[in-house]
Amino acid sequence: MVPGVVGSTPIIHPNYSQLSHNQKVNFAHTPFAPRFGTTCAKFNLTELNPNEEKYPFKPARLNDCDGDLLKRWYIEFYVWDVQKDSLVRQRTYDVNHYTTSQERIRYANRMIREINELLEEGYHIDVDKPIETGEEERKSFTLAEAIQYALKVKRPSIRETSYASYKSTIKKFLEWAKDNRIATMDVAYFDKLRAIYFDDYLLVHCSYSARTVNGDISYLKSFFQVLVDREIITNNPFQKIKKHKEASSRRNLAFNENQIRKIKRIIEIKDMQLWLFIQFIYYCYLRPNEVRQLKFRHIQLGKRQIFMPGHISKNGRDGYVTIPETFSRELEKSRIFNTHNDYVFQRKNEVKPVSKNVMGGRYRKLVKDLKLSKDYTLYSWKHSGVVAAYNAGVDIKTIQKQCRHQSLEQTDIYLKSIGLDENKAVNKIPEL
Repeated sequence: MVPGVVGSTPIIHPNYSQLSHNQKVNFAHTPFAPRFGTTCAKFNLTELNPNEEKYPFKPARLNDCDGDLLKRWYIEFYVWDVQKDSLVRQRTYDVNHYTTSQERIRYANRMIREINELLEEGYHIDVDKPIETGEEERKSFTLAEAIQYALKVKRPSIRETSYASYKSTIKKFLEWAKDNRIATMDVAYFDKLRAIYFDDYLLVHCSYSARTVNGDISYLKSFFQVLVDREIITNNPFQKIKKHKEASSRRNLAFNENQIRKIKRIIEIKDMQLWLFIQFIYYCYLRPNEVRQLKFRHIQLGKRQIFMPGHISKNGRDGYVTIPETFSRELEKSRIFNTHNDYVFQRKNEVKPVSKNVMGGRYRKLVKDLKLSKDYTLYSWKHSGVVAAYNAGVDIKTIQKQCRHQSLEQTDIYLKSIGLDENKAVNKIPEL
């Protein structure tokens, strides 16, 4: 028996009529939901066999409770149940994961369109029908589960020094997701609009700097790409989020000439090892964490170069930096090579590099009386070396190679971030 009417909306029988119903939500520009398999599993829907005729159905619609957000909205449709030989009602309340009318309607658009497409294709309920096992069923993840899964996948490739930053981003994201009641939603329905909402949350509500927000979004983009690569989702919602314009950095400011003279006078006398450490940073544009992990075998004085293995380099790539002639002479005069140590800056009685914060602590103690602001750090010597080279007329290509940047554009962005955006070469154009 096939009933003719359910409620106020006519039943659609695919063999005799076209889908037509008056829906309050506008479908005009709404993309299909990304994972039909999730919906089929949720409602126990199965596809038609090759010789099986399509079954009647009642299209999905949204009950928005007259726009009252305090009530439970739901999406409702009727699908044919073979065992019951009748239409059965199905409802989903997932739309309530969203907090505003616009968000709920946007989600409903996608869900309704997907359900109705499945119904039009003849999907129905038949618990006795054997399930095809030729293709492995995709696992469904909640948003929270998916992010944690992506972190586990990426963990082996994340440096220890960066891992804390990745975890911090995930903590912010999941706290925001929980506050907005979407942490348990299927990750497949997390779209670009919600990614933009999170971006706005970081920038406006949390008042983070553009640099911090760009970093968090970059991390999330990499997490969601893990999910795309494993076909858990089809699109990366963070892929096309525009970067915010970053102000010139106030961290690790470059020293002026007067500050350099005063600091040199103190450290060169009181801690020669620390002064040597600083020169590696200043002349070779190495980061403090890279310098402390240098081994003597990495330094090739004859070729005036230092090999930087990928496992200690921030960019993760093997590379070389040049030892400027001035610094090369300093290294030759020093006694650092008259040792059997593995590391240039090695712990006492241990074949390990000095701990991460040792040199920074010694540096801060010695320059304490100069009353420098917190913006001046051990890392500032890298910026100071770049500024000195730039002001001396060293070309940007040389600076790029010494910084181990992958492109001139990256170097240009870096120079602007430390306040070097004037092209002084223009001033050398001869007079007509």
